[in-house]
Amino acid sequence: MLSKSHEIIRKVYILLGFICILLITGCASQKTWKYGIEPVAISPVIIDKSVAVPPFSDQRLSENNNMFLMYLIPLMPFGWQNCNTPEGIQRHTNTGIWFWRPNEDIAKAVAEELHASHIFKEAFFTYRESDAPLALKGTIQSTKYTGKFITYGLSIFGPYLWFVGFPATSISNELIISFKLVDKTKNIVLWEKNYRQKINKLSWIYCIRSDFEYSDLLKDVLLDMTNDIRSNISSLNLSKPR
Repeated sequence: MLSKSHEIIRKVYILLGFICILLITGCASQKTWKYGIEPVAISPVIIDKSVAVPPFSDQRLSENNNMFLMYLIPLMPFGWQNCNTPEGIQRHTNTGIWFWRPNEDIAKAVAEELHASHIFKEAFFTYRESDAPLALKGTIQSTKYTGKFITYGLSIFGPYLWFVGFPATSISNELIISFKLVDKTKNIVLWEKNYRQKINKLSWIYCIRSDFEYSDLLKDVLLDMTNDIRSNISSLNLSKPR
C-alpha cells in the first residue's frame, strides 16, 4: 500500500513538472508591433505646413544581460533579463521573439498620430526629411526591458508555488524618447521635449500577461506630445491656413 502511494505521488510530481516545462517553454508566443492611432480629429488644421517624420535616431545602449537560467540555482529567488535592446533576444520572460524595428516602427506611428491630430496640414513617414518644410525628428533613448522568472529560491520546485497563487513572473518596460520639431527652410529648432513612460506587471500561472507593452507606452507619450505642441502653437511663429 505504501509503495502504491509513493507511486501516485511520484506520478503527480512528474505531471506537475511536465506542466511547468510546458508553461516555461510553451508560453513563448511571438510578438509583432501593432499601434492603433486615435480617431482623426474633426477640428480644422491649425498649421498649413507639412511635417516629415524620418526614422528615429537610436541612441539606446546595446548591452543585453540574459540570466534567465539562474532560477535553476538553489536559493536564487529568480532568473532575470535586463535588456536595453530587447528585440535582440529570442526568448523573453512571457513571450518569444519580438518582430519590432523601433527606429522605423515608432517613427511611422508618430507620423500617423500627428497626421490624425490635424495640427499640421499633413504628417508622413519618409526617409528624406527634405520632403517637407518641417521635420519632426526623434531620438530613442531607452526601451529598457526587465523580466524576472520567480522561483522563490526553490530552483525547479519553485513553480509548484505558482499553483497556489504565488506570482510567476515580473516584468517592466521603459520608453524614453526625445522629439525635436525643425523648420528646414530656416534650419532652426521650433520645439523640443523629452518624454518617459514606464509600466510594471506581475503575472500568475492562471493569467500570463504580455511583456511587450511599448505600443501602449508610446500611445501615452504621443497623446502628451500632441497636446504639448497644440499648447505651444503661438510660440512656433508658423503661418495658419487661410
